[in-house]
Amino acid sequence: MTIDAVPRDMLSTYLEDALLTGKISPGSRLPSERLLAQRFGLSRPSVREVIKELQERGLVRVIPGRGTFVREPSSVDSIRPLEAYYRRRNATPREVTDARIMLETHAAVLAARNATEDDLTALRKMLSAFEKAGNVVEKARADIAFHILIARAARNSVLEVMFLSIAGLTFEYMLRSLADPTIVREGAPYHDDILAAIADRDTERARRAMEGHLSVAHYHYGEDLDQGLDTLARRELTRLMGPGVSLDGIIESVLTALDGPDDDLLRLEPNSRQR
Repeated sequence: MTIDAVPRDMLSTYLEDALLTGKISPGSRLPSERLLAQRFGLSRPSVREVIKELQERGLVRVIPGRGTFVREPSSVDSIRPLEAYYRRRNATPREVTDARIMLETHAAVLAARNATEDDLTALRKMLSAFEKAGNVVEKARADIAFHILIARAARNSVLEVMFLSIAGLTFEYMLRSLADPTIVREGAPYHDDILAAIADRDTERARRAMEGHLSVAHYHYGEDLDQGLDTLARRELTRLMGPGVSLDGIIESVLTALDGPDDDLLRLEPNSRQR
């Protein structure tokens, strides 16, 4: 394919198509920024921005000193169509809360039965990350990671995938919740209660703590309870970080970390967070 010069968005489309259709196989290294810039008639900063976007979407992994590599297909990839379906249905905080109560109360019960010491250590580290987080987005990253770690500790692969399917919506929900000081004041202490109950192997206490935690928003969202989550999240992100911040990019980076090993989740801590 010979192209003297193409707009930046055409390079993005070309690479995305090659990655998603398998023209460039998983594990392969992409051409260098210099070669892509020469081939497509673009500046290296423009190529770098395209690579960054692909990385945020979980399509490639950048390894310093080695290059950019195509990511292997992940379980998150398999749930993206379902998440897109939820978004087309304009899911609301009320709907997500009801679904989370059904899923996560049982996840807490199973985690109280099945969590290992490694699980408990990871949960404690994530609570520490939540407490140290310097802004709402950092807190939301640590919060969603804490909840997915509980789903993993339940040792039920079906339940974990079900929660992953609403993880993007849940992250948007958390952006709205964590921007409200009253919700943070009333809801955040439940994290310690949930973890303590899981560590004590107290299934009923874990269930009650999780249900109490997830019910806080019902009492404080007001009219927002039945608004589209996507609209609410973009509103809060713009208010907190200004216009031009990509909600989609943030969600993609979070989902990519959630699909990896616990080490990837722990990189969401403030001292080593993803950008």
